[in-house]
Order: sequence, then C-alpha cells, then structure tokens
Amino acid sequence: MSNLGLQTLYAALNAQNGIAAERFFYNEGFAWQSEESGRPLKDFQILLFSVSFESDYLNILRGIAACGLSPLAAGRENEKGPLVLAGGVATFINPEPIAPFIDAFLLGEFEAISPDLLPILHDLAAIQTTRKARLDLLARQCHCVYIPNRFPPATTPARQMQPVETVPHTQIISRDAAFSNMFLLELARGCGKGCRFCAAGFVYRPARPWPQEALLSTLSRIKGTDRIGLVGLEFLQREGINHICETLLNQGMRLAFSSMRIDSLTDAFIEVLVRSHIATATIAPEAGSERMRAIINKNLTEAVILSGIERLASAGILNFKLYFMYGLPFETPEDMEALVNLVKRVKEIITPIGKKRKHLGNITVSAGTFVPKAWTPFQWADFVDEKTHRTHRDILIKGLSAMPNVQLRLDSLRSASIQAILSRGDRSLAPILQDVALNATPWRKAFKNHKDKVMAATFLLGRDTDAPLPWESVSHGVTRDFLQKEWARARAAQGSPSCMPGCRRCGACH
Repeated sequence: MSNLGLQTLYAALNAQNGIAAERFFYNEGFAWQSEESGRPLKDFQILLFSVSFESDYLNILRGIAACGLSPLAAGRENEKGPLVLAGGVATFINPEPIAPFIDAFLLGEFEAISPDLLPILHDLAAIQTTRKARLDLLARQCHCVYIPNRFPPATTPARQMQPVETVPHTQIISRDAAFSNMFLLELARGCGKGCRFCAAGFVYRPARPWPQEALLSTLSRIKGTDRIGLVGLEFLQREGINHICETLLNQGMRLAFSSMRIDSLTDAFIEVLVRSHIATATIAPEAGSERMRAIINKNLTEAVILSGIERLASAGILNFKLYFMYGLPFETPEDMEALVNLVKRVKEIITPIGKKRKHLGNITVSAGTFVPKAWTPFQWADFVDEKTHRTHRDILIKGLSAMPNVQLRLDSLRSASIQAILSRGDRSLAPILQDVALNATPWRKAFKNHKDKVMAATFLLGRDTDAPLPWESVSHGVTRDFLQKEWARARAAQGSPSCMPGCRRCGACH
C-alpha cells in the first residue's frame, strides 16, 4: 500500500460512477477476500494485478486459481469470466515470464493510460460478452495494450509527459504499509543519473520533475498523519524543494526522505534534515571502489562520499544506512576489500564526532546480490557464480562483522538467483511458475521436473549482445545501440554523463 502507482489507480477507478475497485492481498492460508467488503475474488468482473516485483508472479497464478479460471490465457479464450489484466513496472520491464497467464497487459504509467481506459471499463466488465470482443475493444482504445496471444509488434508503454495538476500521492494512510502512517508525495518521475544496473532509470526516461505549483497544491490533501515522505530519486536538485520542506516544517509536519544523493547535499538541505529530526541518513554508494563505481556509472568519488558523511555527522546525524551490491560485473576480491575499507573510513569520521557529542553513531551496511535486469546495459551480464559469491561474501563478513557499531546485513543467494531467472525470463518459464505456485513445489525440484523444457542456467548466464531478447516485445525508446555502448564503457570502467532531456543520446526523447 505504499506504492503510489497502486494508490493512484485505486483512487481513479473508484472515482468512476458505477465502478467499485477493491483491494486483495495474498496471505498464505487465507481465502482471497477483499479488504473493503470481504467479497471473494471470483465475484469481480475484472482482475487487475499491479506487479512491482518478480516475487509477485506466483501470487498472480494463485489469484487466477482462486477464481476457478484456467491458469493459461489460451485456456480461457472461450470462457466468459473476468478479464485478467496486469500492469506495474515489472510488466513493462519484462512481461514475458507471466505472458502465458495474462489476457492483456496495460503497459506504462497509469496517468497516461487512464483517459483511454476509464471510459470503457463498463464494457470490459461485461462478462457475458466474449473475451475476444472485450480484448478487441481494449486493443482499439488503448495504444499501450499488449495482448500476448496475438503476438503484436513491440508495444510502447504510456508515459505521462505533460505537467500534472495533482502529483501522485498517498490516497489511503495505513499503519500496516511499508511506510507506516505516512503520506508520500512524488516529487519527480524517473532518474537521469544513468546507473547501469537500474532498470527504473531507463524505462522511466526521460526523467520528469513535477511542477512546484502541482506539488504545493497536492500538499493541501494531507490528512490523517503528520508524517510526510518525499519520493523522487533526484529531489535534492529540484528548485524550490527547500521552500516545500520549509512549508511542511512550519506546519508541524515530520519529514522523511528516501535514499539521498550525497553529492547533491546543500547546507540548506542539511538544515532541513536537522529540523526534521532525521536520526539516520540513508546513502547508496552501491560499490566500494572507485573502479566499480565507474563500471556501474555511479559517478561518486570516495572523497565526495566521505565529505558528505562528515557534513551530516557534524550536523548531528550520526547514524547511517549504507547500501551496496556485490556480484557485479567485472568485480574482483580487491573491490570487496575496498568496500570494507570505505566503511572503515566512514566509521573513522563519525566516531570522533560522536564522542564529542556523547553519542556514538551506528552504521548499517546492507549488501545485496546484484541481479541483471532487462533494459539496462547489464542485461547481457552473467549472474554471479556461487564460488565467486561465497568468496566475496566472506570478505565482507570477515571485514565488517566484528567492527564495533557496524551491522552487516546480507541477502540470500538463492532468492537473488530466482529473481535473476525471472527478471530475464521468457514464456518457457510458465510450467515452472505453475508448478511452484499451484503445487507448492520447491524451485529446484520444479526445474528438475521440467528439465527437458527449460534450464535455470539459460537465464543466469550472460547473453550475446547481438542475440534477440524476449523483453523486446516492449519498446521503451532507449536503443539497443545505446545500451551496447554503455555495456562496452562498463567493461572499460568508463563513466557516462547523466541523462539530459532532449539530448538524443539514448533515443528515449525521440
């Protein structure tokens, strides 16, 4: 419920006459019943899955099964039950692993989809009309619709390119959401930094800051909480953001921020953080060495990182969450040693400041296994092999686990490998997903059951840059030639400039 896309969709649907949109959340062992009325999922005429992460794929199949429908879209062609639609960022990065189960995808940003979709909702809900007729209507009305069984040319996701009067914001305050009892406000859509591992940075191009007038207007909708979360990967560089923060602080609001660009810190913004009583700063160096940060195009020097840490600590913010990845392309054990040394230098900076303030700060180091994503320059990379992963993980554990006031958090290689398979998967994964979701089969056994059809290694190994890619059923405007050049620059440990709207380098602004 912290997802602003889901919140925007929910509000827009329920604003339509004669439409009731109700929410379902998968809970193992419990029936699929709506949050609003307790009605079963099978009572609804349209199923619309909002898919943000690959881990959601299994729950789609469980939801379809709860309705008594055939799991495969091909098996529903002559059924007159509800349409099974899906959207969300995971679907317009790579829809193919779940394509066999979905009648149609609504690809892109809902603000741009809704003018075409909302007028035909009643007709799409007419379950006595054939499924083919309803899908024909959807395809005619919405240019961003992808119907997998029809094998159309590449579909371009819808983008909200025009300024908006009201920016995406929280519609439902929930104490059980990831950001509990918080009103979230989106300051900008996308990011132009060009980090080579980040799918969102490419599929949301070009980056679009929302107008300050719209931001201020949306703030008048805050109710039910004094906790405000500002969302936007580039918000530190937005003109007028200090004015918005000052306005909120003067109203007695408490501000929270997502991971901040430490190279964009200003004295004014640090003062905002202090006035907001921020106790912990979240920073994402992503890699420990200068070489690796050049490879991933993070464009952060160690000097800038340490200078920003010192400025924050001197202002009284002594707790830090540092996010890193490991298992990155071209990574060596020396890069992992550099990560350990970077954390040590951070600690050396904050410890004397903390002693003067009689409060020793804490450092939480979260290190996650890198997962190659479609539509990034790293879409051709290998997923890290188990031996390398273990070696690099051991360096982190040895170097950081015994360090005072430093907590190391590591993820699961198994979970990361499953995510890697799904992130670059294709339709051949359908029997695997069915086996795991509907039969509770463990992943390893499911692949063994279907080894004559699909091998996990197919999706874990790197790909040739000239080979066709299954996710090119979607077209984001970012050209393959641009991504190939970025992949070559990564090999050479060369950085690239940030995305500038209208520059024509990557193709998204055409």
